[in-house]
Amino acid sequence: MPSSTPSSASVPAGRDHAEITSRKVVGLPERLDPADDSLPMWTERYLDLAVRGVRSAEVTAKIARHLERFGAWIVDGLGHDRLSAITPREITAWRDHLAAAGNPGRDGTPAPMAPATVNNHLAHLSAMFSWIAAHAPKALLRHGDPTKKVAPLPLPAPQPRALAAAQMRTVKNVVDRIESFHELKGRRHRGTGARAHAHARPLRDRSIVYLLFGTGLRRAEVVGLDLDQLEPASADRLRQAKKARLTGVRGKGRTSRTVFLGRDARQALADYLELERPSDAAASTDAAALFLSAASIAARRPDGRLSPRSINTIVGEICRLHDAQTTDPDRKLGTLRPHDARHTFAFGLSQASGHNRAELERRLGHANDRYLRLYTNPPDDIAADYVEDL
Repeated sequence: MPSSTPSSASVPAGRDHAEITSRKVVGLPERLDPADDSLPMWTERYLDLAVRGVRSAEVTAKIARHLERFGAWIVDGLGHDRLSAITPREITAWRDHLAAAGNPGRDGTPAPMAPATVNNHLAHLSAMFSWIAAHAPKALLRHGDPTKKVAPLPLPAPQPRALAAAQMRTVKNVVDRIESFHELKGRRHRGTGARAHAHARPLRDRSIVYLLFGTGLRRAEVVGLDLDQLEPASADRLRQAKKARLTGVRGKGRTSRTVFLGRDARQALADYLELERPSDAAASTDAAALFLSAASIAARRPDGRLSPRSINTIVGEICRLHDAQTTDPDRKLGTLRPHDARHTFAFGLSQASGHNRAELERRLGHANDRYLRLYTNPPDDIAADYVEDL
């Protein structure tokens, strides 16, 4: 590889990385070298110069994962990894492949990928090729950016996902009794007193569920919370307080907002801070995170912070317990996702605030009209009541 190829080590000290990556990188060879015609090499250049240090660690990992999938698919289909061979036909075929069989199923069989997820892959690929087209020798992409002529998949009309009032009542009933579902059962545990499974953290899970439904936080925002963002941050003061809040909640687009906590969230957090968190914090190298994974889990992160996917697991388990306890088919959830709690909170906030747009924007961290309208759509049972007597 020519010595003039830029790398992260060539970035001048003290200069803003984001500023540098917004300009054309100088020093790349004007004539095409056979060694330069490599998709993996240009992918690594792009990640090093335009993504790492500019985007968050989580987003960087996601972009790298999507680009790696594309690279593997190209090698599998063409038998080589030459960048100059990639055409709009290949991009279109990859898009269609993801839509048809982009998700590996639990049993290893391929499954379709959601259109929004396919488009997210295409957006990351398009950003990389736009960068390559601006920085690479002209002979490398003779026909320009191959992603420009590939249209994203059409998205289905968004549907409201707020829970009905009857469903929320039974969900809260299950969450209030969550400790009993995690107790050790069986003959050898009789008479030893109620004891939970080693990995179970029912008080933490209750806090997270009430936080999701009571604040509308996204799952990444929940796992990104630190203890010092909670005011007040002690169990006794939380139980006595009539107002509590989370400050500096980091959302999409590097936004930051303050989130107020309702009664259920305050009481659940107080129980968690007093009875569960201390032992897990003692086993962590840096227990800054508000919510920690169980110290008994060998694969936990050194700092104990939960992953966004763990929020899906917690919410999914609540859904499973709820539907097992519910006989009314109209109350069954089927599937419960963390974002359903956000929709439920948004609709309730819209009703309570008199559809105050400014308040919705401030509490949800969203200024997009399309999504604000979606979040404030009523559940089906309320929408049906609107027209009952018309």
